[in-house]
Amino acid sequence: MKITKEKLSDIREEYEEAHRLIDEESKNDPPTEPFRSHYTARDVLHGALRTVKMLVETLDPLSDTASTVRCIQANIIKDIAKITTFVEEPHGATLLKEALELIENDRAKEQAINVRIEILNQLGIMECNHSNFAESKQFLDEAKDLYLEAKEMQLEPLTMADLFGTKDEVEKGKGSTLLESNHTLTLYYLAQVFGFLEDLAESARYCHMTLKRQLEYNQYEHIDWALNAATLSQYYFPLNYLKQARHLLAAGTFILNKYETDIVEKITNPDERAEKEETLRYRMADIGRCWGKYGLHILVTSKERLCANDDDDDDADAGGNVDKPKEPPLSPVKTIDRFVGLDLAVYENQVTDEFCLTFDDAKLVMLNSLSWLNKAKEYYTQETEASQYAKILQDIASLYGHLAFFEEDDGNQCKLYKRSADQLEEIVESLNPTYYQTICREAWYQMGLIYSNMLNVKLSQLDEMQANDRPTPHVLNKINQLCEKSIRNFKKFIESYKVPLDTLILPDKIEEDDMKPILYAFFHIGRLYYRIITPDKRLKLRNTEESLFFHSRFVACTQDERMQPLFAQEQSVCKEMISLLPLKIEKLKREMTEG
Repeated sequence: MKITKEKLSDIREEYEEAHRLIDEESKNDPPTEPFRSHYTARDVLHGALRTVKMLVETLDPLSDTASTVRCIQANIIKDIAKITTFVEEPHGATLLKEALELIENDRAKEQAINVRIEILNQLGIMECNHSNFAESKQFLDEAKDLYLEAKEMQLEPLTMADLFGTKDEVEKGKGSTLLESNHTLTLYYLAQVFGFLEDLAESARYCHMTLKRQLEYNQYEHIDWALNAATLSQYYFPLNYLKQARHLLAAGTFILNKYETDIVEKITNPDERAEKEETLRYRMADIGRCWGKYGLHILVTSKERLCANDDDDDDADAGGNVDKPKEPPLSPVKTIDRFVGLDLAVYENQVTDEFCLTFDDAKLVMLNSLSWLNKAKEYYTQETEASQYAKILQDIASLYGHLAFFEEDDGNQCKLYKRSADQLEEIVESLNPTYYQTICREAWYQMGLIYSNMLNVKLSQLDEMQANDRPTPHVLNKINQLCEKSIRNFKKFIESYKVPLDTLILPDKIEEDDMKPILYAFFHIGRLYYRIITPDKRLKLRNTEESLFFHSRFVACTQDERMQPLFAQEQSVCKEMISLLPLKIEKLKREMTEG
């Protein structure tokens, strides 16, 4: 039996009415009935489905016409399943599998390709949402394979609108455009699934493929695309794919600027424009923070590379096994998969994709990151986003601290450390540690390390000074101030874990990840007390006893089998101090008695 256009017109009208209800009417649904239009649309689709089922019964199952009607039926069931899931009712997956089974024998036909891929994509999403990631991947892989088969066979897939019309009414190219759009969604969902399966390399690869296809087919939302590109860069630069990471950040920045010129600046409604401008500021601040992280990674890894080279040289000079094969040096990976059609030179040329060897190299990287982070602070202010503002200050502090490594002049190095500490001081002065405990803990610990680093620089200067002259009281006072600042911050860090300073007994509930920095704080405080310079023997005795106490508690706490392998070098130093300090204490007591 041949189906006339008129026989399908009623079904088409009901199908289009259902989508009008979903796309338009649902925006006006009251809060008390949030799914009203969706329920009505589902009822309309059920009516269309009954008509289609009656029509199918009149057809030869093997005919091309029957195949077309089955695909219409599968599309309707798919849409009912989507509504069922949207209104938070069960059985959505059951309906989708029913639709899939309905067109199983039509899988290689042009009218079935798009609807089958759409059903498989929906099943993949549902399984992923239920944490069934292996099952989700199976559905999505099948969708991907179906797309590849259609491309290899050069098929011309059809849209739902094409299914309602005659062959002469098929809109050329619409079905192929829909196929590409569906495949882009398949790749996007696969990227998510690989992430949940902890295959981060494949997740990143599929995410990049998705971004490229969205650009190629001009099917993207500017804000989402830019954020996804910037987020993807955070995967690549820790692996030292600096060129790829920089390219992604540049592309994200380019698209956000395009959003401003192509969309925001053309909006005439003041309220709507203000809303879009606020979104732009928000997301540009986020991408600015990603640029900041990129530069910080370059500085951190550059420092690690240079320190690793120094260690290798020391091993060779000490007569170590120089024939032992070394690990390959950390080098930036030059591999890059570029986006086509984006002029990114102005963004990419602002910062290097190489590691730094000199202070001048590092300073350029640092200043670029600092510029981006300062822009981010204009959106994330202390008054409106205290925690995010504090995290930006932490990154700025790290920039100054790591730049100090490359500075050869002692005075300038201390100035950089001081600027780093100033950022962290602002955090602890402005935040209530009760509500922002984690951030304050990190700031206290980092300040303890920074003031300790400044102390090392000052002690090095003191050694040089004592070779030629007697140190001034100002110099000695500065050294003691740094000791006290470092001790004070380390103690605040320790106290935040409810560790009593008079016993240093660790509570039972401290996590293993927290144990390591706490014990390092013990170690640092023990060394710092010993470094305080004073002619007052009473103070010297007290400081030496404090040093012994913290060294002893460090050794006692690191006997824990979880901690022992992590502190082998520090344990050796502390055990030596524990054997020497009692002698020092007895000597001081004798001198005080004799005096």
